[in-house]
Amino acid sequence: MKEELAQLIALQKTDISIRRLEAELKAIPQRRAEIEKEFEQRAFEFRAIEAKRDEARATRLRLEREIEETRHKAEHAERALMSSKNEKEYSAAIREADAARKHISQLETQTLEQMETLDSADKQLTELEPEIGNLRAELEEKLNAFAEQTQQQAERIEQTRAERERLLAELPKPMGALYSRISTRIRDGIAVAEARNSSCTACFMTLRPQVMSEIRRGEEIIICDNCNRILYYVPAEQPMV
Repeated sequence: MKEELAQLIALQKTDISIRRLEAELKAIPQRRAEIEKEFEQRAFEFRAIEAKRDEARATRLRLEREIEETRHKAEHAERALMSSKNEKEYSAAIREADAARKHISQLETQTLEQMETLDSADKQLTELEPEIGNLRAELEEKLNAFAEQTQQQAERIEQTRAERERLLAELPKPMGALYSRISTRIRDGIAVAEARNSSCTACFMTLRPQVMSEIRRGEEIIICDNCNRILYYVPAEQPMV
């Protein structure tokens, strides 16, 4: 096989490897997101209890602040009661103090309910903690593996690109320009295609016997009349990998 043609084939295989590696690298974030989503789904019960606990804690704090504010109102009503100068002021102060005490009682009952909810949630979380701990460890292990895979993939791409530059530099400039022109113009970037069973394996166009014979000899660069790719032939006893 003509040396230049062999170099073109090697360059094409390298470009295919680069595209495959880049596609795999691009897919890693999506796979990572799927792993994280799976973790969230498996940890749904735990998350729901956490949310319930956090809501109960926030509600309890709000109620406690409201109790404190209402106690201030009750104290104000008590002072107003002591300093009332007539029946109207006295009655108003009594109503305000009674309302404040009643509201405090309601708030304290609600606070106790939230504390019970909080205690129950904490107990459930404690029971589930070993399971969720295992899930977290599993998630961390997978994410670390993805991080390592990303780094390795980037390194492989860099190495393969360096190999591509070497192959391209070894080609005669006109041949390299031809390859680049074809690969840039064609959607899949495949500039070099095998001719097999008297047809181009890229566009499936049947090749004329004379053209197929010239491709078999491999003494010159033959272009497919239909898809304009560079064609090559692999003898049956030497299959291409």
